Amino acid sequence: MHEEQMKTFQFQAKRTGLRGLIAVTSSLLVAVPDPSHAIVSSFGGTNILNGVWINEAIGADVFYDQGFGGQRAIVANIEAGTIWSGHQSLSGRIAQTIYNPSIIGTQLGQADWHATMVGQTIGGSGLYTYQVGIAPLATMWSGAIATSWSAAPFVQYTGSFSNTDNSFLYAYRTATQTGISGQNADVINSSWVYGDSAGSAEETIAIDALLSAHQVVGVFSAGNSGPGSDSVGGPGTGYNGITVAALTNSAQHLAYDTVADFSSRAPSAAYNPQSGITTPGLRATVDIAAPGDNLTLAFYGGRTGGHVAGTDPTGGSGDYYIGDMSGTSFSAPIVAGAAALLVDAGKAFGIAEMTHPLVIKSVLMAGATPTIGWNNGQFLDGTVTRTLQALDYASGAGALDLRNSHDIYLGSSQLLAPSIYMTDGQTTLGVAGGGGSGAVANSGWDLGTIQAGANIYTLAQTLAAGSEMSAVLTWYAQRGLGVDLSRAEDVALSNLSLEIWRLDAVNGDQLIGRSESPFGTVEHLRMTLAEAGNYQFRVVWDGQNYNTAAQPVFATDYGLAWSIASIPEPQSLLSICLAAFLLVRRHRAVC
Repeated sequence: MHEEQMKTFQFQAKRTGLRGLIAVTSSLLVAVPDPSHAIVSSFGGTNILNGVWINEAIGADVFYDQGFGGQRAIVANIEAGTIWSGHQSLSGRIAQTIYNPSIIGTQLGQADWHATMVGQTIGGSGLYTYQVGIAPLATMWSGAIATSWSAAPFVQYTGSFSNTDNSFLYAYRTATQTGISGQNADVINSSWVYGDSAGSAEETIAIDALLSAHQVVGVFSAGNSGPGSDSVGGPGTGYNGITVAALTNSAQHLAYDTVADFSSRAPSAAYNPQSGITTPGLRATVDIAAPGDNLTLAFYGGRTGGHVAGTDPTGGSGDYYIGDMSGTSFSAPIVAGAAALLVDAGKAFGIAEMTHPLVIKSVLMAGATPTIGWNNGQFLDGTVTRTLQALDYASGAGALDLRNSHDIYLGSSQLLAPSIYMTDGQTTLGVAGGGGSGAVANSGWDLGTIQAGANIYTLAQTLAAGSEMSAVLTWYAQRGLGVDLSRAEDVALSNLSLEIWRLDAVNGDQLIGRSESPFGTVEHLRMTLAEAGNYQFRVVWDGQNYNTAAQPVFATDYGLAWSIASIPEPQSLLSICLAAFLLVRRHRAVC
């Protein structure tokens, strides 16, 4: 590919009209910003500004209540244009802009309507009721790659743009590798898409390589080409980031529990660089889903970036919001903001493994809740629950739920001072060594490594029949990047499986669940335990799908996160009540 070859890509905002455009004046200034009142949906309201509060709907308030607003995290939004800091929700929020200064005579670096909406979603300031992004205290960088925009006749706001290899690589390398003032981004959001079902395009490989090499969380839009299958585009079809679908509301309630029809979905193709064969329909490429329909967002009406025709309907004002905006463009930055909250908490606790992207990804996915119609292909093979799919093709692990993810990530552990904390004993905050432990809690996470055999995690507590379990395993595809996109290459892809076993001293240990997707970097089990007993997770090495390097086998890092809602045995419950009665005689124990 020639260095300056132009390529055309597309934003993932579904509706681009000016319906619901409204100015919000300074009378909305509040004395004490309330981060739970934030991104607004017109669902459930009488106008575009009083519907469902998105931050609260996804459970972000559990992090806010502990003082985590993203302040220890850097989030870079990299897409076509830059975020407009003239909007009241973004004033003073953009710490750095990133675009190649050597490219002149183009539209590179122009402020853009789409990037502005995405920016407010990630980290709007919180000075006004309708502005608080998911991570309102995160340091925000705005990267741009578009050298020009294009549109059909009579279109005022376009989602199509072109870029060059130089404009593309400069932004992503700066955010992940080169850094600014000695710092790299912790999280990258990219709300744009291009055709790449197999995840084998040079751009997709390059981004994957940068994410894994520099340990950055990458979050990407799935696309708006649904509801047909094999409609997810790059970079979301890569292996090393988090690909996000859009949720809408079901007819029953306002909880954002259903995948929007427009949201792209798998199964997607898989390319094996060793054999040169592309196999269609082999991979689940959507990882998680978040609200992405009928949102009210910050509006920039200036004639730059993707505003290619007409006039500025706001007259240059920075206090306008637009309603009914939909697209995976906005569900992705919601997840990026959520990742920033976890990074913030992880840095405060001072446990190095907490902020590893594989841990962040696993925790977010293990905490997700099933969407309506969720199905990850689990089937009963004798007494073993199996899945060759791992994830739901439309929503991945399900709907983002930060309350559950918080329980997995921190539980009720208390931060006493920076890097000084008290654990609750009910949550495993990583285990020592390369992986595996003889006694882990019913919720928790670990960063491990595997090269052969199996790493075993034995649950310390006896589980009751009917206990609900969710566990997610993630790892990287090994991809490399040289000096330019022509040096982007696939190296190796390990094949791991996730198992759950019931321990039985009489009849022997029994395999009861196995996620064994044939080609990917995620395994997921969600099941109800049929029998009481002691259980363990096993991360299993099943070899490699391919390896183009001289080294025969690579050790593979992985993130594992799990949550078990255990129902106490009747005898245990009686013992608890009896103990409560004996210890506190003046109070009645209700059982």
